[in-house]
Amino acid sequence: DTDVTYALRNRVQITPGTDNVGVIEGISVATGETVWKREQRAGQLSLMSTAGGLVFGADVNGRFRAYDQRTGDVLGEVNLGAPVNGYPATFPVNGKQYVAVSTGGSGLALGLVSLTPDLKPALRNQLFVFALP
Repeated sequence: DTDVTYALRNRVQITPGTDNVGVIEGISVATGETVWKREQRAGQLSLMSTAGGLVFGADVNGRFRAYDQRTGDVLGEVNLGAPVNGYPATFPVNGKQYVAVSTGGSGLALGLVSLTPDLKPALRNQLFVFALP
């Protein structure tokens, strides 16, 4: 019986030639081609798509957005003040649709924040629930 220790190592770094950390690409399932692309300074976290044509996503600077999945246009945005640390979830209650998302520190968020010291999000643990129109 031999004890074996394994370790994982990673290095978080910005791709040479840009100072943007976050990227979202809309890719056509039919062709495999990129239809739209959004780049931003803050690292992108936690995307979720819906059957209704929306993509919800957040970044390490606390911006939670609703995107049009066909165009990538921002349909709504709110600053949650802290990185999203889980994936958005959507659910119905009495015929009304809601989306919930949690914030706070996580290993990935802290690694991405370290790449952008000019962005200073809080690390508050919170749960937000939004009613969809």
